[in-house]
Amino acid sequence: MNSMFLLPNTEEEIMDTHDEDIIITTREGKIIKVTQISGEHYGLTPDELLGKSVLDLEDQGIFTPAITPEVVAKKKKVVMVQTTPSGRKVLITGIPLFNDQKSVEFVISYSYELSELIVMKEYLQELESEMTKVKEELAYFRDQHIQIDDFIAESGSSKRAISTANKMARFPTPIVIHGERGVGKSTLAKFIHNQSSCNGSFIEVDCSTLPDRVFEVSFTGKNDAVSSGYLSLAQNGTLVLNEIDKLSPASQSVLLKLLTREQPNTRIIAGTETPLDNLVKAGTFREDLFYYLNLASIALYPLRERPEDLTQAMTVFLNGLNLKYNQKKKLDDNLYLHLLQLKWSGNFHELKNVLERCFIESEAAVITLADLPLPYQPAEDEQIGVDIDGHTLPHILEFVEKKVLLNAQKRYRTTTEMARVLGISQPSVVRKLKKYTNTVIGDEVK
Repeated sequence: MNSMFLLPNTEEEIMDTHDEDIIITTREGKIIKVTQISGEHYGLTPDELLGKSVLDLEDQGIFTPAITPEVVAKKKKVVMVQTTPSGRKVLITGIPLFNDQKSVEFVISYSYELSELIVMKEYLQELESEMTKVKEELAYFRDQHIQIDDFIAESGSSKRAISTANKMARFPTPIVIHGERGVGKSTLAKFIHNQSSCNGSFIEVDCSTLPDRVFEVSFTGKNDAVSSGYLSLAQNGTLVLNEIDKLSPASQSVLLKLLTREQPNTRIIAGTETPLDNLVKAGTFREDLFYYLNLASIALYPLRERPEDLTQAMTVFLNGLNLKYNQKKKLDDNLYLHLLQLKWSGNFHELKNVLERCFIESEAAVITLADLPLPYQPAEDEQIGVDIDGHTLPHILEFVEKKVLLNAQKRYRTTTEMARVLGISQPSVVRKLKKYTNTVIGDEVK
């Protein structure tokens, strides 16, 4: 405000450097300074305001109400709404300027038409809403595009596991990953390590192979034969305790003592085939160690419960084998459909092993059921036997659904078990079996 000097001889000056509606009055209400746009809200020019009294203007219905008397009386900032002669609403703010006696000497007021503020508010609200949407979309696409080497994640459960792992990687808290052998626990642990801010090493320990008598030495390295223990090796990094559910009670006690006593600057990730809370209930796992480790838990489901991952895994593994052996082989339709039905208790490890054995055994460009190892070949009445060429998709899907249901009916005792394995509801199993057979009695499959 390089022209706003409140001198006795400056009543007739206009603050040319300002493009906002600013008015300065004396404590008596005389207008001594205005800006170039002052008066626009009231239908007056700046010259018509200079020297006038806000009290007179109030009596004339131009300032309704005048703000200067309010500021002088209250000796503080005042905000009010004025009504202009044209009926428009103006938001006006008055600020007191004090003299050496702490009395109000001048009042500075500035105003905005409420319609302008409403437009600005609506714009800002729209902008905030758009920014929120953009943030949500970025978060969604960030989660969708998370890639983990050697980890198949097409199913909903796998994507949720990756999303949780990505969130937990930001915090140096212990994490428990539970799932059957071969479902990808170590790969997910490596992902968490890579996504975190730690700059130390990634160390994996198979707890089931460490005898009780050397457990503490292995972790601390306090022995002539061991120069550095696991906790030291994983300093500022990640220590993965695989098969922690196999630890004996004695080793569990030692581990808890080390983790609470040493307070290592290390992220601890525990891998287990059985949910630890189940082991606590069974009395085979220490409750206090469970509470130390289980600050975050991630479940990786078996491959047989992740059909989308199974389909993708077959494609990925086959492409890898073709690259490895410089071939262009593909899977026969019947073989492909049969592989989708197997239990895969060994999960990805078993699937990869079986596919490579088929690949090597096959002498043709198309790998068939005959190339499967004998334990994996279907019985004659279990074979799908559908030729995809020449049939409509609904026909193929119905044929395959019937075969899969009938095969599952032979393997499992109840429709509840069938529903769990097939990934559908129990009522759906009952309805579909009634469609193809009449052998359902309650929950029993006859």
